[in-house]
Amino acid sequence: MIQRSTHRSTPAFLATATLSVPRAAAQAPVDCLAPPPRNQDLTLVAAYAASPPAVDEIAFTMETENLMALTYGGDLMQYKPIWYPDYKVCGAGVNLTGDEAVMGRWAESWKSSADGLTWTFGLKKGIKSEAGNEMTCEDHRWSWERGFEMKGVKVFFAQVMGLKSAQDVSCPDKYTVQFKIKAANPLLLKLFAMNYYGGPFDATEAKKHATAADPWAKEWLKSNTAGFGPYKIVRNIPGQEMELVRNPNYEPRPAVGRILIKIIPDSATRLALLKRGQVDFAMRLREREYQEVAKDATLQVVRHAANFIPYFGPVQTNPIMANPKVRQALAYAVPYEEIHQKVYSGQGQQIKSITPKIFPNYTDKFWPYKTDLDKARALLKEAGFPNGFDMTISYDKAIPEMEEACILIKSSFDKIGLKTKLEGLPSAVYSETKFTKKQMAHCDNFQWPWIADTGYTAWVYLTHPKTNVMDAVNNDDPELNELTEKAFQVPYGPERTKNDLRIQQIAGERVPWIFMVNPGWREAFKKEWVGFHWYPDNNVHFDWLYKK
Repeated sequence: MIQRSTHRSTPAFLATATLSVPRAAAQAPVDCLAPPPRNQDLTLVAAYAASPPAVDEIAFTMETENLMALTYGGDLMQYKPIWYPDYKVCGAGVNLTGDEAVMGRWAESWKSSADGLTWTFGLKKGIKSEAGNEMTCEDHRWSWERGFEMKGVKVFFAQVMGLKSAQDVSCPDKYTVQFKIKAANPLLLKLFAMNYYGGPFDATEAKKHATAADPWAKEWLKSNTAGFGPYKIVRNIPGQEMELVRNPNYEPRPAVGRILIKIIPDSATRLALLKRGQVDFAMRLREREYQEVAKDATLQVVRHAANFIPYFGPVQTNPIMANPKVRQALAYAVPYEEIHQKVYSGQGQQIKSITPKIFPNYTDKFWPYKTDLDKARALLKEAGFPNGFDMTISYDKAIPEMEEACILIKSSFDKIGLKTKLEGLPSAVYSETKFTKKQMAHCDNFQWPWIADTGYTAWVYLTHPKTNVMDAVNNDDPELNELTEKAFQVPYGPERTKNDLRIQQIAGERVPWIFMVNPGWREAFKKEWVGFHWYPDNNVHFDWLYKK
C-alpha cells in the first residue's frame, strides 16, 4: 500500500485537527500547517545556557539537538502538527493512533513490502540545501554510511529501526531511498519522524571538506553545517555566540531570517536580558523565573504538557539500590507535593507512569506512591535496613531545579534514617558518571522519549543495560526486556495495548525510576512572537515563528 503526504500540506481535517490535554476546549481550530508570512524578515536574539560541543550527531546534548533540528531539519517523516487549545500552541499529534500521527517530511510517498522488511520512500523533488544542491537518494545513503562509521546517534536509530549495516540503505534511482530491515517494525515511520540527529547531510557539500585523514569531514562538521533544514550556521564562537541565517532555498520560507545566539550560563542573567528587551528568547529558566516572566506584560511563557520525565534514579549497580523493597521505600519517602510546589510553583503534573500522559495507552493506576514516611520505614525494615544506610545522590549543577529537588529529597530521606549526601557535579562529569553507572543514585531531568510509545520509552531508558547506554540505572528485568522488544514487533491493536499496560505495571511494582514532576514545555519570549510548535524533542523550532 502506498501512502502519500506533503510537508506542511495535508487534508483539512488533519491540518485543523485539535487535541486537548488534559481537557477539551471549544475553540475554532488553527491551521497548524499554514506557513509564516512571507513579508516578514526578522532577527531573533536568543540567550542559550551553553554552547553545543558540536553540531553533529557525535555530540549528545540538548544544545546539539536544538541546533541540528534547526539546520538539518529532520528526516523522511515528521509528526503531524495539530492544535492544542488548552495551551494555544500547535504540537505534534502524539496521541493519534499508530501511523496516523506522522506525515511526510522529505518523502512524498512511502510503501512497505508485504512482509514489512523493505521500505521504499519517494523523495520530493526540488528540495535544496543551503549550498544549492538538490536532495537525492545519495545524500541519505551517504549520511547512513557516515553514521555507521562514526558510531554516533545514528547507530542508535539504526538499532531501533532494525538496520544491520549501511548496505541496508540503497538507491533504486535518484529520488528513491530503500531500506531493508531485519524484522517488520510498527514504529518505523515514527522513528523517521523524530530522527533529528539523522537528517540527511548534503553529501556533495560535506565531501568538499573531507580529507584522507578525515574522510567523513568530522572536524569541519563539528562547527559547520551542510544540511537541507531551514537555517545554516555562519558564525560559531564556542562559549560566546552563534549566528544562523535562513537557508535561501528552504520552503516554506521562515519569517525569521537571522538567529543570533548569546551563550549566557546563568539563568538569572538570561532572565534579566529578556526583561530588559535585549533578547527575544531566554532558554531554560527555573520555574520561579518563568513565573516572573508571566507577570511581565511585555513577555510571555509558552507552555505545553510535553513528555518530560524528571525522576529519582536508584542505580542498581549498587547492591542496596538493586533491592526492590529499598526502591519501594524510597518511593514512599520522596516528597512529591513539596517538590511540585516549591520547585515547580505548582505548575505541571506529578508523573505516575513511565508513559507520558499525552502518549497512547497511558494509565496512572499502577503508581500507588505518595509520601508516607511510616510506610517507607516499614519497607526499609523489611528490606533489612532498619537503621537506614549511607547514600550519595548526584545531580547536574547546571540544572538548578534538579538541585532544588535533591535538597528536598535529602531532607525527607534523612527523616527515615538514611544518611544522605548530595553531590553536585559539572555537566560533563555528571554525564560521564551517570552513563558509566558509577553513581549510587541521581536526580535527573534529561529524559524525554522522542517516540510516542510506551514500549519504546521503557526500552530506551530501562532495559538491556549491557548494550544500552541510556539505561543509566542499570535496570535489567527479563520480563521488561522481553516486553519492550515486542514494541518493535507487535502491530497496533489489543495485544500491543496489553503489553503497554503491563510495562507500566512493572514500572510501578519494581520501581526502577521514582517519578517526580513533569513541568511541561516552558519557553520565555517577548510577547510579540507567535507561531509556536511543540514537538517531542522539546526544542524551539524558530522556522515557524513570526510576529503579530
